Amino acid sequence: MRVLPLALCCLSLALPAPARADGFYFRGQEGWFWYEREPQLAPEPEPARPTALPPAPAATPAHQGPKPLSAPWLRAHLGAYRDAAIDDPSPRNVALYLYLQRLALDKASRFAAATQRAVQRDPFLDEVTQRPTATFAANLVNRQAGEHRTQALKAIARQAGLLFFFRADCPYCEAQAPLLAMLASRYGFTILPVSLDGAPLPGGVFPSFSRDRGQAAHLRVVSTPALFLARPPDDLVPLAQGLLSLAQLEERVVLAAVEAGWISEEVYSRTRPITADLTLDPVALPAVLPAEPEQLLRVLQTLARAGVPAITAGGGEL
Repeated sequence: MRVLPLALCCLSLALPAPARADGFYFRGQEGWFWYEREPQLAPEPEPARPTALPPAPAATPAHQGPKPLSAPWLRAHLGAYRDAAIDDPSPRNVALYLYLQRLALDKASRFAAATQRAVQRDPFLDEVTQRPTATFAANLVNRQAGEHRTQALKAIARQAGLLFFFRADCPYCEAQAPLLAMLASRYGFTILPVSLDGAPLPGGVFPSFSRDRGQAAHLRVVSTPALFLARPPDDLVPLAQGLLSLAQLEERVVLAAVEAGWISEEVYSRTRPITADLTLDPVALPAVLPAEPEQLLRVLQTLARAGVPAITAGGGEL
């Protein structure tokens, strides 16, 4: 029967073709007139383009530490050598530390000697120019300043008085009152006592007083004794809200008067225990300073000479 060969033939057509072999007899199922395209080969990968290497970083100079045995070097290393000598006090470690310490002390001695020479050459750098260091000279300066302060206080007393707020139960007010009375007797100040509680002081100082009628609240008095320097008709300068010594009273009165413009800066400067007011104001410096040390020194010296007034042997300006 021909049914079996026909079925086998159909089955063979339905099954997937077996793997190709090189021999011709194993490719009969391709038929006589079968045409196949040549297999497409995968494109060969393009050769990788050489990537440009990043530029090499610029060579940085090695870190330069402080010069050996210089002041920065000693400041950075002397402590470590000392600690090493303490932890291991061998003759080598101790001698090494002591030599380095001797070097540092020698540098300090040379610097001190050079400083003294520089100070003697430039009166602006010499503290003796502003105030003598010798005891007899310092006492003389203090006496001169005291005389000028007395004159200034008497001039202020001729045009201003002191407003004194107190309470009867305030022990500090009781201690302040005799000092105010002494200020009045020495320089002629008028004292205007004002009682916050309407009662007199226990010691009987300033028996004539005024009662507070809102002046303390207006002047923001928060503590007693409260002191104000008053000049008619309506000038008022605060001095303190607390207990002051007589010297502090004198100093604050003069300072308040100069700030209020009641005395001149020249009069105020004479009350200070100095012989010359030498100050280097950084505000007066130019905006751009020279980097070269010699030029920078000239700028500072020129500024110092411009701010120093000419003074006579008696302490006055020429």
